[in-house]
Amino acid sequence: GPLNEAFVFLDYDFDGVWDAASEPSARTDASGKYTLISTQSNYDLVAIADDQTVDSSSGATFSGITLKAPSGAGVISPTSTLMKEGGLTATEVAAVLGLPDDVDPLSFNPFADGVDAAKALEVAKVSKQITAALSSFASAAEGAGAKADDAFSAALKSVVDVVKTKAAKAKDPNASPADKKIDFTKTDDLELIKAKVATEAATLDNIDIAAMNALANDTRDAIKNVNDKIAEVTDLKSDATKNIFSATQVL
Repeated sequence: GPLNEAFVFLDYDFDGVWDAASEPSARTDASGKYTLISTQSNYDLVAIADDQTVDSSSGATFSGITLKAPSGAGVISPTSTLMKEGGLTATEVAAVLGLPDDVDPLSFNPFADGVDAAKALEVAKVSKQITAALSSFASAAEGAGAKADDAFSAALKSVVDVVKTKAAKAKDPNASPADKKIDFTKTDDLELIKAKVATEAATLDNIDIAAMNALANDTRDAIKNVNDKIAEVTDLKSDATKNIFSATQVL
């Protein structure tokens, strides 16, 4: 949902690291909005959720996640992050995620006034499910000894790799429908991500692979349980929805 007090900056050198001397930055307001004035035409938009950041859609503190979008994007989201990190187009990502027709991941804000309520609901739920997978697999790797930044990078790369594979399958007339889309409530798809995470985690400094492997299956199953509940959400504003959305942080 809209992130309050997320740290946003314009990444001119595309290294993902804020340069205080040259890269404009700001904190978002309760609606997730911010104002920055660019002195260059090309940059990445980077939003970092830290200990100050609160997810307005759940009221829960939201930290340990870094989101990106290309210059010119109207929103920074989990979907735009998959696009940016995977070198994928809006059309490719929308198809793999099963987003509603006519939804541009780089401009559609499901929490904005006047948007189509049904489309907003679907986009918001997919975003929450992506985040549940990312943050939980990252937490598992961190719990097994990896540094937080390395653990998140491994989880993100794993999700991106699975999405890219499915995007490539979309062009194969012989591929099955399940090969062309990702469903974050399906054990098979979460298993694909889990396997990638295990491979990526094995390369991280200070990782205890035995501990990681012991956590992996339970993490996969827990993500499914939370994402199944997210899939049942029917609106974006009720207290019941906020409770379900906050389960991601509990997980």
